Amino acid sequence: MSEALDLLLVFPNNRARAYGELGVDIAAVIPPVQSGLTAAYLRERGCTVQILDADALEWAPERVGQEVAALRPRLVMVSTDHVNSGDVTKMAAAGETARAIHAAAPGVPVLMDGVVPSAYPKWMLQDEGADYVCQGEPYDPILKLVEKLKAAGPGARVAKREIPGIWARYGDMIVESFRAPMFHNVDTLPMTAWDLMPPANYRAYHWHCFDRLDRRSPYAAIFTNLGCPYGCTFCSVNVVAGGPNFRTHSPDYVMKELEVLKKVYGVTNVRILDNVFTIREDLVEELCDKIIASGMEFNFWAYSRVESVRNPDLLKKMRKAGIRWICYGIEAAHERVRAAVDKPSNPEVIMRALEWTREAGIWILGNFIFGLPEDDRESMQMTLDFAKDFNFEWINFYCAMAYPGTKLYDEVKAAGGMLPKEWSGYGQLSPNAQPLATKYLASKEILAFRDAAFIEYNSNPRYLDMLEKTFGRDARDYVLRILKHKLVRNP
Repeated sequence: MSEALDLLLVFPNNRARAYGELGVDIAAVIPPVQSGLTAAYLRERGCTVQILDADALEWAPERVGQEVAALRPRLVMVSTDHVNSGDVTKMAAAGETARAIHAAAPGVPVLMDGVVPSAYPKWMLQDEGADYVCQGEPYDPILKLVEKLKAAGPGARVAKREIPGIWARYGDMIVESFRAPMFHNVDTLPMTAWDLMPPANYRAYHWHCFDRLDRRSPYAAIFTNLGCPYGCTFCSVNVVAGGPNFRTHSPDYVMKELEVLKKVYGVTNVRILDNVFTIREDLVEELCDKIIASGMEFNFWAYSRVESVRNPDLLKKMRKAGIRWICYGIEAAHERVRAAVDKPSNPEVIMRALEWTREAGIWILGNFIFGLPEDDRESMQMTLDFAKDFNFEWINFYCAMAYPGTKLYDEVKAAGGMLPKEWSGYGQLSPNAQPLATKYLASKEILAFRDAAFIEYNSNPRYLDMLEKTFGRDARDYVLRILKHKLVRNP
């Protein structure tokens, strides 16, 4: 009889809920990098692990439950990932998956990990079907829990604060813990376990491949730094850490992973997951020099922040190294609106970064949010006009959501404001999406403005002509195809 599987990492499937019809072949299929890192960390320390990416496989919770019943692992880790606020839209699928596992495989414990679980471990234990919750980064906490389950068997119990980061539920009893300390020397982390989640299973964002729409797979994602030193009130990226933080990989570490992705898996399309790639100019320049010297060709996209872009020559080197897209979170055109969410970017700094980036030949994805607390109809129109005037190669238009775990969520809840009653209400494309209302605008007004703005921007002849000139006719036609999918919104 073969030895029991120590850990099964499950990435739950919420594609239909998050994207609707767009999820079939338009939306990206994203590799769950945090699951891959956790799997690699435990495997390196002698544990047997597997990854079940239900999102990529498009498996319903019941199908996941059947697989767990067949494998009978010591522990199932249902992860909603750590990358951004979007993990909130996975919470419904995470809860459904946990309950399906309990129904199909009684006795197999389920742990939840991610942004919302780190913010509210007791909530996850009481209402979402979790037996354990990891609060903080999962590496050592999960290892210690698995080791305890291996040594003491399925009847093992974790005592209060015994394992930093591990909360537990036994019947109606909640065993509390505290946030696990952060893993500081991130260069000692093993590479993502790409053999357990092959890049051929994943698909890049359509805009990332506007010039190569027939080559969106294989697709991978990497970190060159982790955490974020900023504290925007609407963002939950620092919830797992408990506050602003910033840790860097060495360029040599990053190069080893890029070489594996390129030579073993044939990857060209790569997302750089860093919240702000350009904070450490010295490390960015060294990494770019190494990529250029290697002769490997990539199609990267990365996040940045306008204040961190201070050198136009570095942007040119980034483009030479294959960084073809930068995403800037501009959020709003009005200074008053940005300042109210602790993102008071100077207008001159914004325009300087955008112009330098365009001059370097790097395409720009502009992120904008409608309905931030100080937004009114005039300021939202200013944001739309700004986006149209600059004519970004792609835009994301979001509605402001008070995501659980953020300062904004706490403020709204304390003031008695309206928050979604279901997890799907946080989904930007969900039929029952419920943006944050402002003192000037109702939630439905903001949602309607966002949807109309998306159509107006992407059907603008000036934008479509630029797309065709820059990327070819296929890119223009692809955007028009997206516009044919009408979002369903509840009245």
